[in-house]
Amino acid sequence: VWARIERETPATYWEENAVLGRWDTYQALLPRLQPITGRRVLDAGCGRGLPARRLASEGALVTAVDVLADHVSEAREGGEGRRPSLAVADLRDLVVARGAFDDIVLQEVLEDYAPEETLDLIRALAEGDARRIYVIFRRPGPWGGLIGPLLPSALVTTLDPVAVLRSFHRHTPYRLSHQESVRRRSYHVQMVELTLQPGLEYGDP
Repeated sequence: VWARIERETPATYWEENAVLGRWDTYQALLPRLQPITGRRVLDAGCGRGLPARRLASEGALVTAVDVLADHVSEAREGGEGRRPSLAVADLRDLVVARGAFDDIVLQEVLEDYAPEETLDLIRALAEGDARRIYVIFRRPGPWGGLIGPLLPSALVTTLDPVAVLRSFHRHTPYRLSHQESVRRRSYHVQMVELTLQPGLEYGDP
């Protein structure tokens, strides 16, 4: 399912919603990254690299990583013009030099990790001291209760946004600075922008 969605070759109405919804999400993200020329962006969990290539074509200096080698291999082959730097890496093991990136983008990535792994992932992301982190996660669609059982699990797995934000607030120096909802019929995501607050004290009470 995601192979077709990420290649923008949907086979069903529901997959078409996801393709169009992901484009809407990109359109919502792009203004948040301005001025984008020269901005150092980490696309974490890049899949087959379409958003990373789009950001690179806009002038960003994009590093894109994914845990699946075949995804990264396909991302390297796709597209023309300015390309992102691509690597096979698990975010939990990724060591990012402090200050290496201005922004980190996770589009529908946290859903792929078990709940007990999410906190370690959030802490690892915070190690790089990027100025902002964008977490884009799936929410139940407007007809989720009715058509949810008919959709592939890849399109309906969701996160508890309160738990995600609480983890960032309690365990990292990032605070919520912007959020918005993006809907395209059955496709629904929440885009959350978290901004680094240098010197902020945080941790478990």
